[in-house]
Amino acid sequence: MYKPVKFITSIPYKGFSTYYLFNKKNKILIPIEINKENNSKITPSIYNSLNRLVSALGYSFLYIKIYKLYQNTFYTYLSLSKRNEHNNINKVMDLNISFEDGISMSKEANIPIYIKESIAKEIGIEITKKLVEKALSNQ
Repeated sequence: MYKPVKFITSIPYKGFSTYYLFNKKNKILIPIEINKENNSKITPSIYNSLNRLVSALGYSFLYIKIYKLYQNTFYTYLSLSKRNEHNNINKVMDLNISFEDGISMSKEANIPIYIKESIAKEIGIEITKKLVEKALSNQ
């Protein structure tokens, strides 16, 4: 089962970035560290171009799906759909992409993100009232 998460922010450090995703219903914050070799920005981005290409081919974005965690690598699909003349989805295609590309595509095209529940429970931090009170009292 997959749970919806929202991209909150990314914090860059020297050599890596930490991305934060949040599952509101279960109040789980999911920190994901990714090594970064190159932080250069290109305008227009490849994500903008992919967004335009997908649209031109008659597809639309369904969601980003984080489906596997293995050896500190997050395996991610970009799911696309194509509708028939009755506006029903008749074709779904999953493209295997990097986690970083998934986050970038989500931000570029406002695509919802889903994470496998077992991954969220394995690495997530459950945000409870007690945890917040403890964090605030330690200041």
